[in-house]
Amino acid sequence: MDFSPQQVIDKPCDADTFKPFWNDTPIKTYLFDAFSVLLPAGEQFVISVVEKSAAQLQQTSALAEDSRRFVAEERAHQRAHRLYNQQLEKQGFEVKQYELGIEKDLQALQSKWSLNAQLALAAAFEHVTAVISGVALRKHGLLSANASSQTRLWRWHCQEEVAHQHVTTDLLQALGIPYWQRILYFLAASALMAFDVLRHLHGFARLDIARGRVSAKEVRRATASLLLRDGTNLMLMARGWAAYFLPLKANKTRDCQ
Repeated sequence: MDFSPQQVIDKPCDADTFKPFWNDTPIKTYLFDAFSVLLPAGEQFVISVVEKSAAQLQQTSALAEDSRRFVAEERAHQRAHRLYNQQLEKQGFEVKQYELGIEKDLQALQSKWSLNAQLALAAAFEHVTAVISGVALRKHGLLSANASSQTRLWRWHCQEEVAHQHVTTDLLQALGIPYWQRILYFLAASALMAFDVLRHLHGFARLDIARGRVSAKEVRRATASLLLRDGTNLMLMARGWAAYFLPLKANKTRDCQ
């Protein structure tokens, strides 16, 4: 069953349905929980950048309409993951502290960087997110096949990320962002996301081990399983990530005013 935006609003993940290790193993659960920590502030950054960039387009253009739809979907994702992160906080994880740090960093970035630089970074975030989403959704992918509320939420989110990822790259082309800038900020975004996700993942695992919810041996075994049994998924992610280095196909028309 798909997890629609309305279901997120009407039936958010609550304590009764929020399963501890919902994604089959502790490490795969921590991985997606760690991504969720990034999303409220990250989505707000992307929303702001897309709105400012789309304001430079002809407002009757297809890309302007795509941008408005994109923003609406991202706002729904943001709300869903705020609720999701509230449940992580109730489980004892220091999510709010992480969220405030990410929000502060992104606000500082927006005050110092040009709109072009911000758009290049937003497009990079969206590409990485879409690649991970695509691998998560595939059969035997990174998401469990169970029917937990977390799994349904992530499937809905991943489906929309894959479907609308083109919007930010279309904006890059429409606003004439050069290749070098696109790649420079892609490398920066990849490093930032990897650092934050691994930091959060480690924090989740360390806390659970300390309170006896899972053993260090179980975490090591789950990590080895991810690296060995999910090798195909990891290779697909690496290939999708590297595809960003290819030149974008030229748009037939430009939507700028």
